[in-house]
Amino acid sequence: MIGNVSFDGGSSFRIKRSPLITTSGSASDVDTTVKSHLAELSALFGKRVFSREECEDEYDVRAEAKDNGREKGKEKAGEPRKRSHTRIVPPVKQLLERPLTPRHVPPAAGGRWAEGSVAHEFAKLAEAPEKLTLSEYIDLTPQLSALKYEFESNLSANWPNLDYNTKAVLSGYPALREYLIAYAFHVQGLHEVNGLKNFILSNRAGAKNVVNYAIVSAARTIIDKEHLEVDHYNEDHSAIVEQIRGAGLSLSSASFGPALRALVDDFVFNSLESKLIDEAGIGALPAGIKPQLVQFIKNSPVPITRDNVKFFLPNFVLQLRQVAPIAGLPEATPEEADKDFDVQLFEDDSTSIQISRSAVKCAAQLYYSMILGDELDVFNVVNWFTHKYLIRGGVEISDSHLRDDLQLYVFSAKFTDLKTKKLVDRTRPAERQMFYRQVFNYGRAPISEDIVVNQEFPRLWKVLMLESAKYLERAQASPHPDNFVSRQNVMQAVEDLQYNLSTHSTGMANVVSPLVHAELNFVIQRIFMHPEIIRQVVPTGGTWWRVVEALFLNIKNVRPRSTVLYNKAKLGHSILRQIANYNPSSFEDDASFAAFISDIDAFITTQSILQEALTDELKRGDSESAGEDEDDGTSYAGNGAYTAGSAIAGHGMNGGGYTNGAPRANGHGEPAPLPAGGASEWDF
Repeated sequence: MIGNVSFDGGSSFRIKRSPLITTSGSASDVDTTVKSHLAELSALFGKRVFSREECEDEYDVRAEAKDNGREKGKEKAGEPRKRSHTRIVPPVKQLLERPLTPRHVPPAAGGRWAEGSVAHEFAKLAEAPEKLTLSEYIDLTPQLSALKYEFESNLSANWPNLDYNTKAVLSGYPALREYLIAYAFHVQGLHEVNGLKNFILSNRAGAKNVVNYAIVSAARTIIDKEHLEVDHYNEDHSAIVEQIRGAGLSLSSASFGPALRALVDDFVFNSLESKLIDEAGIGALPAGIKPQLVQFIKNSPVPITRDNVKFFLPNFVLQLRQVAPIAGLPEATPEEADKDFDVQLFEDDSTSIQISRSAVKCAAQLYYSMILGDELDVFNVVNWFTHKYLIRGGVEISDSHLRDDLQLYVFSAKFTDLKTKKLVDRTRPAERQMFYRQVFNYGRAPISEDIVVNQEFPRLWKVLMLESAKYLERAQASPHPDNFVSRQNVMQAVEDLQYNLSTHSTGMANVVSPLVHAELNFVIQRIFMHPEIIRQVVPTGGTWWRVVEALFLNIKNVRPRSTVLYNKAKLGHSILRQIANYNPSSFEDDASFAAFISDIDAFITTQSILQEALTDELKRGDSESAGEDEDDGTSYAGNGAYTAGSAIAGHGMNGGGYTNGAPRANGHGEPAPLPAGGASEWDF
């Protein structure tokens, strides 16, 4: 629920994605356990517990006269006088000075909250209809009331920059906002709006303190409910509580539960081994290797202790980097298995329907290899380089390692997988084209009768580009794009693609994709990036894509747009990886969503450059695009800054490897021959 936060000079209305049923279920919301603890704390701070009492104070008339600048002695001495005033009971400042500590689950000896905490004191206070709430007390205090409404009127300007957790605390629990405002005023002494705003939004004692309260309280509830064996989880300064506080967990329903369980499991089962590794002092470890080191320590025939761990760990790391996993290790987690689909980007720098994220990451890797390997023609260019360019002479191969690589690749039809160091057979064009069609409906290569072509992908990809362009157009026109422009259509398009690739990027596609990428890595790193090749093919200097450009120019007398195609491969891969990692809560985070939209913006621009499309010629209205055929390549992108039509539809996946229906030319300048039948190339 969104609070009634007013905007500067505008309405308090703010669009939020409603809980529509999509392929991933309902849109993200705050975790239910977290929400219950926030609601409970808000109810405590909203209790009617403050009384106004009339009281009298004695004072000295002469002292008052002196304080008022009167001459000493003019006032007659006599009995001390009294004056009446109103005070609040219990004193607000003394109450708010108490610490906010997480709830105990089940209640400890001192009660549901630690004795002496602010929640414990509020819980003890008795309510009465004639008493005041904290909110009413703030409204009756002129300076504090003015500060409160000035803060709330300015909060909207900062709302798009707030993280998900802070928004969750501030937008639905007015009593929590009022607690933070009163705490900042009375305890921190902040009496102007900028200091108050910075404290609540940035200080660890502000909204982050309430977030930590909710996270730890919810964690204790889950641990107790699921009967997890976790030591000292009900103690406020125990090791597990400190880990939970420092983990930066999101309050989102999509991520809080799984992230908390993973943290608790690691603490319960691997805490001793993890502590040994952390305290060994051997330096930074390779990413993702720590879980395997934990298993090595557990399975070691020699007990690993604090005294000998620093001698064993380097050896364990070397074993993990050079040999297959040892027996007894648990099955690889999905995150570890997904590393087979990682892509190395070559920068110009010398110094509830089930979604398979692995399948979408595989598609991202295959797309990257497809654009560089077959659209930029890296595989074709390297064939021409080895079979024509080097045969003609003029290139001296003096490095023995380069000679070995060329011998292996050309005469043995093998290459070295740079990741595993194994010798692997080269892939064949017909094999690659067949799986491009299966996953992306790219090209027109013959396929075996068992292959199911992903006919839906080009249309779904076009819809994603279209909806993203529409979002960009509306965001540019809106004074508050993060508040007033709905992301729903973009999120639905992402979910449709996520499900589509989960069902098509499977089977042998998962096997061939790492193989194609490994070959592409070998060709680029060991051949085209070799200093001898760069020096002799492009004497003026350059990078691997300059080598590809020069060789491509020799083949077809046309210079390819290698940097643009590389950007297309990199951006397309980035978009698909973000689709793989998508969940509804990820797009609630403004930074994540902005990065995704920026990649799509750049991808549309890159595709426009490739197709030499002019904005003025291709811009269409929504009504015109609605009546056009989805495959004619002229639909409207929804933004005058973008070329929709061919820029969106022509993503290089629908016959992108052909010109006017003909196969792309091969390394001899002739059309590439197609295999006679799919079954003969890949017979299952």
